[in-house]
Amino acid sequence: MNFLQALILGIVQGLTEFLPISSSAHLVLVPYLLNWSFPAEQIFPFDVLVQWGTLIAVILYFWKDLVAILKAFFKGLIEKTPFKDPEARLGWYLILATIPAGIAGILIKDQVEAAFSSPRATALFLFLTAALLVLADQVGKRTRQMEDMTWLDALWIGVFQAVSIFPGVSRSGSTIAGGMTRQFDRSSSARFSFLMSIPVMLGAGIVSTKDLLQISNLGSFLPVLLVGFIAAAIVGYLSIHWLLQFIKRQKFWIFAVYCALLAVGVLLFGALHPTAASAQTTPAATAAVSLPSGTEIAQPVLQVQTSSSLYWLAPTASSCAVNLADFPIVFDTVDSASVPTAADTVQLRWGAPASLPQPAYQLGSETLVVAVNSANPLQSLNKATLQKIFSGQIISWSELQKTCPDCFSAALPDSLSAQNISFGVYPSEQDVETLFRQALLAGRPDPAGAGLLVPNVEMMRDTLSTNAAAIGPLPSRAVAEGIKAISITDADPAALTAPVLAIAPGTLSASAQIWLKCIEKGLNP
Repeated sequence: MNFLQALILGIVQGLTEFLPISSSAHLVLVPYLLNWSFPAEQIFPFDVLVQWGTLIAVILYFWKDLVAILKAFFKGLIEKTPFKDPEARLGWYLILATIPAGIAGILIKDQVEAAFSSPRATALFLFLTAALLVLADQVGKRTRQMEDMTWLDALWIGVFQAVSIFPGVSRSGSTIAGGMTRQFDRSSSARFSFLMSIPVMLGAGIVSTKDLLQISNLGSFLPVLLVGFIAAAIVGYLSIHWLLQFIKRQKFWIFAVYCALLAVGVLLFGALHPTAASAQTTPAATAAVSLPSGTEIAQPVLQVQTSSSLYWLAPTASSCAVNLADFPIVFDTVDSASVPTAADTVQLRWGAPASLPQPAYQLGSETLVVAVNSANPLQSLNKATLQKIFSGQIISWSELQKTCPDCFSAALPDSLSAQNISFGVYPSEQDVETLFRQALLAGRPDPAGAGLLVPNVEMMRDTLSTNAAAIGPLPSRAVAEGIKAISITDADPAALTAPVLAIAPGTLSASAQIWLKCIEKGLNP
């Protein structure tokens, strides 16, 4: 990440944290749409620092309100009349309103993290923000003010805040909408929304800062972080002031239209550019780089050939490379049954090839799964039925349900029942295809019929997520949003698990071995 990118993203955070258009969505979508590639280890500290910037902005803007609330709150505790003063009650209501988001963050943490890596999911959640803003303007009578708030109002608005932990659901838009559905006027709803953002952002910031301080090479990245922090603080302060003035005169429809148009634009962009980069999944690029042919550098370079079935390992491998600043590593995706012969080459692959030049480094293990689209009600298969599918003996989804009705959790949708099974296979030299045939297709002919030849694991994942009629093998760590793994009822779990290997023709240097140890630790925390 460079200074210009940090400045732009800091401005984006400052604008969108308080305008009802979702800051989390924009921090996911702006790099995605601009095709910016950031090292995985830079994304977390940057997000933490820009969030601190907007926290400083809201504290400064509402400083007088906060002082009054805190004085009344502690005075009420000391005098044993905690709810007597309206400002003290407001302090209690702010605490109450933060509880639902905290509970939601604990219960659905994995789903939220998965959504942050999916621009498509973020776009869909933007539609929800648009709907909430329209609902607020249509339903709210705007007859109540802050002084009329009760504990039930605060809890209700807190539930709306819990929904906003997903990227694409605006925190300010959701909570303002929650207030307006309780008949509060726009100004009161916005004021309570901004005030209740303080304990949430403060708590998240404190927890995240502890992890931030443990990140290696933080000092060298700190100047870039400060640019984003300052930009977010200044622009955040201005955006609060502007929005409070704006909502006195205008409705929220303009923000709803913006969210809907942005969501449509992202979905169209994704359809036209399926391989566009996402900042959440981009490998580090500082020590692990692709070099043009003929480039000369002073230090020895380790050539790393990575099987496409291990694309999910790239952020870990690249992050480990960053810690070895004087040890350049060049990554290249190679799907081949052959093993490296050059002394400065390491091959990362899933499962052992037919022959090894010498003992390999085992970094961990990965499990093979068979996956389908989440909309497909298929939930299990036995090996014999799976083999019939991949040899072309069972052709359609309706035929499969007749053959094995218990394999489905529900009746097939009409749109799927009429379709043939689109089973995906890989080129025969790929390690994932070798594992699949050995573990689940043993004794059956090679796949035939209406099979879909898919060049690599990442495209198999994309095919399954967009095609409800598709089925295919994946590494378990490649299962993502829109996909589910089905159970192979009579498969031996050990047969579906294979080692992740680093294969080299000779003894590796000390730096290379440190790098592999780092990857091993990442795979086996």
